[in-house]
Amino acid sequence: MTNSIRLTIPASSGNLGPGFDTMGIAVNLHNTFELSLRDSDTTLDHAEGIDPSLHELCLEVAKTAAQYFFEQSGVSSSHFSLRVFNRIPIARGLASSATFRLAVLEGLNQLTGAGVPHRDIVKWASELEGCTDNAAACYYGGMTASGIIQDRLVYYRCEIPETVDFVAVSPNSAVETDKARGIFARELPRKDAIFTLNHGILLAMAFAQGDYEGMRGLFEDKIHQPQRQAHIPALQPLFDVITAAETAGAVGAYLSGSGSTMMAVTLRNKEAVAQAMTQALAQRGMQAEIRYLKADNRGLTWEWV
Repeated sequence: MTNSIRLTIPASSGNLGPGFDTMGIAVNLHNTFELSLRDSDTTLDHAEGIDPSLHELCLEVAKTAAQYFFEQSGVSSSHFSLRVFNRIPIARGLASSATFRLAVLEGLNQLTGAGVPHRDIVKWASELEGCTDNAAACYYGGMTASGIIQDRLVYYRCEIPETVDFVAVSPNSAVETDKARGIFARELPRKDAIFTLNHGILLAMAFAQGDYEGMRGLFEDKIHQPQRQAHIPALQPLFDVITAAETAGAVGAYLSGSGSTMMAVTLRNKEAVAQAMTQALAQRGMQAEIRYLKADNRGLTWEWV
């Protein structure tokens, strides 16, 4: 058996507003990983597109995922070398960490011949991530709704047509997911819970039926976006950006993951939508990088090398 594998994994945009920790969309921005078994010392041998200051952190994420794989699968531990070709910005709400964890988990699954079912691989990645939205979308592609129910991964997915554009606007400031979770109140008013549940169910059904025009107004939530906007300086312009995108013609816009990327969904005039979003940021003295994306309906792919 060959001892090297190459995996290509798409970025994903999680939450979609009211689908907090549940809904995600894979997009056509990819990280590529190469894993090779070795006799000693797990190493990060190549890290293209990653700031050198983050190399140790990335290696630690990989080692932790590997340890979890061996603990959960019962397979004897192995060392490996990792080569990364990174295209997904780190700490910008586009699931860079999920791609690292999935690459190690699925890579070791194939390299060791463990035969772990895909649902368990995604479940383990989700447990390391703290939620399922990004891991499921990155692995399965398209739009996924997912959760760990009675200790098993449950997911549903639908494909997104080429006619749908995603405009990702990423401010220069990073947002760490763990810190972004630390600002939530312990209790949620009943009316806010009902509001968000209502919008989330309707949004999921709209995706399932391909009713993109019907999504207008459905990306709003009361659980996480208002709290993050209020407490995280990098996200102060969030609702200005959302309003600007929708005024320019987007069917909706939302905070991608925990940010700082803000994502618009549009069927037309993607350049005008992007311009409106960046102008809203500029009015707050912030610059941002624009990415025009499509959905990735394939998800994780791999090949022997």
